[in-house]
Amino acid sequence: MSGTSPSDLPPSALPLSFNRIVFWEPCISPHKSAFISAVAQRLGPAVTVYCVGHEGVPEARQALGWTDTAEILHRTVVAPSNQEIDSLIAEGGATCLHVFSGIRWFATLTYALRQVKQQRLPFALMSEPRDNAGWKGGLRYLQSRLTEGWLTRRVQFVLAIGRHGPPWFRSVGYAADRVFPFAYFLPPPGAAGLPADTRGGVLNLAYVGRFTELKGVRFVLTALAQLAIPARITLIGDGELRRQLEQQAAALQLDAIFTGPLPINEVQQRMRDFDILILPSLSKDDGWGAVVSEALMAGVAVIASDCAGASILLDQPGNGCVVPPGDSAAIAAAIMSLQREEGLTAAAREARMQWAVQRLTAQAGAAHFEKIVRHRSEGATRPKEFFL
Repeated sequence: MSGTSPSDLPPSALPLSFNRIVFWEPCISPHKSAFISAVAQRLGPAVTVYCVGHEGVPEARQALGWTDTAEILHRTVVAPSNQEIDSLIAEGGATCLHVFSGIRWFATLTYALRQVKQQRLPFALMSEPRDNAGWKGGLRYLQSRLTEGWLTRRVQFVLAIGRHGPPWFRSVGYAADRVFPFAYFLPPPGAAGLPADTRGGVLNLAYVGRFTELKGVRFVLTALAQLAIPARITLIGDGELRRQLEQQAAALQLDAIFTGPLPINEVQQRMRDFDILILPSLSKDDGWGAVVSEALMAGVAVIASDCAGASILLDQPGNGCVVPPGDSAAIAAAIMSLQREEGLTAAAREARMQWAVQRLTAQAGAAHFEKIVRHRSEGATRPKEFFL
């Protein structure tokens, strides 16, 4: 790989203005654990890093393949009492930075945020945007605009996840110079050879996620029926629409494999067997879409609707295509375009893999996080967007 990846850089040698960082999370998430661990490793023993989860891995997420990754974190607290929260906050004092992944719904986070507010301690937000579509989106906008004034005034910075993150936070009153595009930064892929060039053969497509209406899977199946070339799709996941989607695939006479949910590490291993991943979300509920990062780091091209937060990665030429939500014809056209323009060759896969590993790994995210902290607390130069 040419150039220097953030994962190749040594741990930071410069002292940080904070000697403790606490990440407050709704749950222990495999999409966050590697990043938080990488932050701890990068900043070294001079900075104590905690991950505090309102709960462990929820049962519903376990059913979809999420595994418990708490063991890779240096210091983890799950379901703390208010007394334990008070102790954590008191121990950190004014030299602790609190990073909240959410400000509502989870008692651990709301209580801790209230204590941080009362004691006027430094804090930041790391969050996906709220869905602003329709009248419900309008109500969410008004709620944020009317209730988050003290947050907008006192937050150190906002790590705004996905394509729609920065514009959302700016729209509800957060200062533009405090809002930074961010992502879910994941473990780097294991060593693996690239599959043979499949042009002229059967295209191997994949969908990974829940089978619900807002995920838009039925539009992918309709798109496959429009293709003029042989294609096979593997659908990994489960949900209320599984039987309906199986019936649709059979009626369209598609070569479709429904695997059911798989553990995340198995999904990552299987990803390199595919040519194209499709994420056809109909809602901005997909604030990021970690599977897009996993696909790109495996060299897989991606087609995603512009609702998905991670679709911003597809603005980079060669990574894939962005399509309107609910548009089967656009999905089919994007598949054919990638095939026709040699976006699925071994060379194209290698280029995607290099680009993604330099920008989307947990180590790259930790390096970017440090730059943001130093910019906001020490006056260092504002870092460029992580995807550039």
